Amino acid sequence: MNTWEEIKKGWNIYHYYFTIFVFFIFLGINYFSRNFKVESLNIPILLSVVTFLFGFLTNINFSMLLKKVHSLKEALSNETARLVSMYLLSKHLGKEFSERMRYLVDCYTIKTLRDYRNYSSGRELVYEMYEVLPKIETSSDSKRSIASRFLSELTAFEGVREELEYLTSSKMEISLKIANYLLGFILIILLFLNRGDIFANMLFIILSTTIVFIFLIVEDYDDLKIEDYAANISNSEQIFDLIGKERYYPQEILNKVKLEKGKKYRIGIFDSKTNKEKIFKLEYGKRKK
Repeated sequence: MNTWEEIKKGWNIYHYYFTIFVFFIFLGINYFSRNFKVESLNIPILLSVVTFLFGFLTNINFSMLLKKVHSLKEALSNETARLVSMYLLSKHLGKEFSERMRYLVDCYTIKTLRDYRNYSSGRELVYEMYEVLPKIETSSDSKRSIASRFLSELTAFEGVREELEYLTSSKMEISLKIANYLLGFILIILLFLNRGDIFANMLFIILSTTIVFIFLIVEDYDDLKIEDYAANISNSEQIFDLIGKERYYPQEILNKVKLEKGKKYRIGIFDSKTNKEKIFKLEYGKRKK
């Protein structure tokens, strides 16, 4: 593979994009179904109660998700700071050790960018960082002081990595999710039963679509499809530039990044036949002659 024309960029599809189709589904339901009332039910009171419960539970879910997003961004920043510090310190601890750390930092950054939702993939590389410690040169007091700082940074980095592994693998409580879905569907049914005039019909269509939109965007946040990947990409770019390596991007996130013409990049393309990723070095803007 030698040119960008041979690369198929991935699609950035989020769950909430399907809201537009849901809107037309509810529009069709409203148009083709007849109005009817269930006399034994006090629809206005039930609407009030279910709306309150649904809003309360949705607020709890969003609070938990946003807290997770905030913790994730903070942990990603700490991870980048630790990697930068370790690499810069390693440059004063011998050429062999520095080059090995450069390689390990590069591999770790590639793995965690590619397997963002499986941070455990970078664990073995952290263990290798400990294994290369005997290569540190400690021939002077200044180098021994720098080595001590490096060990402190490496220990702190391992703690941050463990936190990221937990944050990227944790999901919303299934009981909360089921309760939220149940209340949402009950609310949609009550809105359907409440139809009768133009205003009530419009409420059914718009509010039902909004409820489904809430379901879908919660799924996107829970799957780390919104915001967080962008933060991870930016941090990875900073590290690649620091260690003097071409920026690496998995094929599926190429639509999320801004590429500079004439600059070389490493593009990871998954081979379904071998079940492995192949990395190609390509110059952006170079066309097949």
